[in-house]
Amino acid sequence: MFRRKPDLPEELHPAWWSFVDCAEVIEAGRRVLLGTLPTGRVEPAPIGVGTDAVRRSIADAREWMPAWRLDELERDWQDCDTALDDAEQALVEVDEVAASTDELEELLESLQGVIDPLDTFADAEREWRRRWRLPRERS
Repeated sequence: MFRRKPDLPEELHPAWWSFVDCAEVIEAGRRVLLGTLPTGRVEPAPIGVGTDAVRRSIADAREWMPAWRLDELERDWQDCDTALDDAEQALVEVDEVAASTDELEELLESLQGVIDPLDTFADAEREWRRRWRLPRERS
């Protein structure tokens, strides 16, 4: 018989919403970064605009990280914390590549070093959803 997941306990709601804030700010930074890539005939914003946005996103996410650190999700929390470090370090390479070449292929390769680690937040969200039925609105 199919068992229904338990509702997220009320005392964990603030942790969930802190996680949501982290994930949303990271996704917003990623969108700005990807929006600086050349597409078609439209002249994109300089890549530095995107790397600055991701740096600000990472800084904001770091402020919310402690609020969603739970024993049940410690591994996911650690993975996300490490991902922020990895992405931040990779931004240096993106800036260097953007300053030294116009080759889209090289730029895309360096961007993967930023984008890939941040996918960890999607993995963490899946773990939240695997464990509990989550609230749809902030209480």
